[in-house]
Amino acid sequence: MACSVTKGRLLSCKDQRGGIKYIDFAVFSEYGFSVTNQEIATLPVLLTEVFRYEARATVNNLSEAGTVNQDNRTTEVVATLSVTLPKLDASTEVEIQALAAGRTIAFVHDYNGNVKVMGINSGADASGFTSATGGAGGDLSGYTITLTAMDSKLCPLLSSAAKTALEALVSDEVIEP
Repeated sequence: MACSVTKGRLLSCKDQRGGIKYIDFAVFSEYGFSVTNQEIATLPVLLTEVFRYEARATVNNLSEAGTVNQDNRTTEVVATLSVTLPKLDASTEVEIQALAAGRTIAFVHDYNGNVKVMGINSGADASGFTSATGGAGGDLSGYTITLTAMDSKLCPLLSSAAKTALEALVSDEVIEP
């Protein structure tokens, strides 16, 4: 692996929008994702179903923070996905508790057409969740959950073909709170 910088980068146009559009969750397994140059070109054959959660751009976030240890010559990247789901209901509580208890892979769709994939090597684990009724009329009555995944690289992106293949895996099973 080359450790040298090989390209410069220009300042882009002002054509990007922050925020998450939706998140597809899959149960974690050793699917054998193949990543080349930070891109997943095809989805593993064993991945057969994902569950889509719609999100609001203003309160949901995927951030990735890297820590480099100069002495050990290691890099650790912690990806943190914060999700807010408005409206309390029993079906969502079952799913929040399942997300908290298990390990998942999260396909995070942003408003720019990108899909970042979190947890392909060791899964994304819940680090906390809340259920709240809110104290004032405009407060959240719903759920928050935070998932984290650790890896040696940033979360890879899906290729155009892999994004198309992912759409075919979205389950028809949804909650309408």
